[in-house]
Amino acid sequence: MTRMNPRQAFAIASNIRDGENPEYTISDFRKIMPGFTEEIIPDEQLQHFIDMAHAVVKEARWHSMWKEGMRLYIAHHVTLYLGTPQEGATKTQLSAASKVPGAITNKAVGAVSVGYDASQATSDLTGWAAYKLTTYGTQFATLAKLYGKGGMFIP
Repeated sequence: MTRMNPRQAFAIASNIRDGENPEYTISDFRKIMPGFTEEIIPDEQLQHFIDMAHAVVKEARWHSMWKEGMRLYIAHHVTLYLGTPQEGATKTQLSAASKVPGAITNKAVGAVSVGYDASQATSDLTGWAAYKLTTYGTQFATLAKLYGKGGMFIP
């Protein structure tokens, strides 16, 4: 019987997959997400989100879906960033941005009324917090649950 070293045993027991990711650049992201131009998200800020994604989305776990995981993770965080006040924001804008948005469940204008409730679509993502706030985040969390099955990403 071959003995396993403690590091190998820990990796198997914890379901953590580590290792270096292939290169993923600003240009890689912009190529598959052309709407996220430099005017929308500056390179410096985008690089920050790419670095975050490298720390969370491991190719050793995601395999052939790794680029998709990177894309969704980065797009989610960029989308949240775009919803925050930028330079020159007023105190009111900063305060309003600090409130967590909720799903509109009823809106009426004259005789027209509409209500939305996304709880059914996101109920399986309990514990994924902000990942339910964007469609990119919901897609990322759904795939991460499939590929993760424990240990790799703890919200």
